Amino acid sequence: MFFDRKTAKKEYRQYIKKGPSRVTSKIIQQLTNQNIEGKSLIDVGGGIGALQWWFLQMGGAKTTAIDASSGYLQQAEEHATENDWDARANFIFGDYTVVHTQVVRADYITLDKVVCCYPNFKEILETSCHKARTHVALSYPIDGIISRVITWFGALFAKLKSNSFRPYLHPVNKIREVFEQQGYERISHSLAFPWHIETYRRIKG
Repeated sequence: MFFDRKTAKKEYRQYIKKGPSRVTSKIIQQLTNQNIEGKSLIDVGGGIGALQWWFLQMGGAKTTAIDASSGYLQQAEEHATENDWDARANFIFGDYTVVHTQVVRADYITLDKVVCCYPNFKEILETSCHKARTHVALSYPIDGIISRVITWFGALFAKLKSNSFRPYLHPVNKIREVFEQQGYERISHSLAFPWHIETYRRIKG
């Protein structure tokens, strides 16, 4: 089953052994040049919390994880407790587009492999742009025939496993258009097939 406690534990063991995943590491690389000291982060669909732990280690003041997987959220909370980050790490269970009202705005918002989990990508991106004071960093699938095939097989696998999760492939130009409309400029971009990794900075509003 996707995103359950068993999967979270497996991913956490990999993180402890090898560090953040390839895609997450590229988000970290893009944010390394930004001013993290004393700032706040909302990590949407943050999983085991790799971005959160990096942010706190870099001097971030506070992180908030919002995740619809109780298994991943529990794993992240355990790591925070083991590292004495309870006072600086907050955890909220639920759909980000619904529960985001429970947390105040943050300087940074990250969405690592999250956009592809939502059929309505505009809603989650617009919510993030409004919620972020300065930056939004995210990873999302490239479009094109190869990604469509990968997405189709992912959906088929989930269906065969009787899992309700379905991946979604959204047009890259439409995703970037949302940021432009919300007053953001792209300041970083890299690829880790089949993912785009990008960081946007607020320039107005």
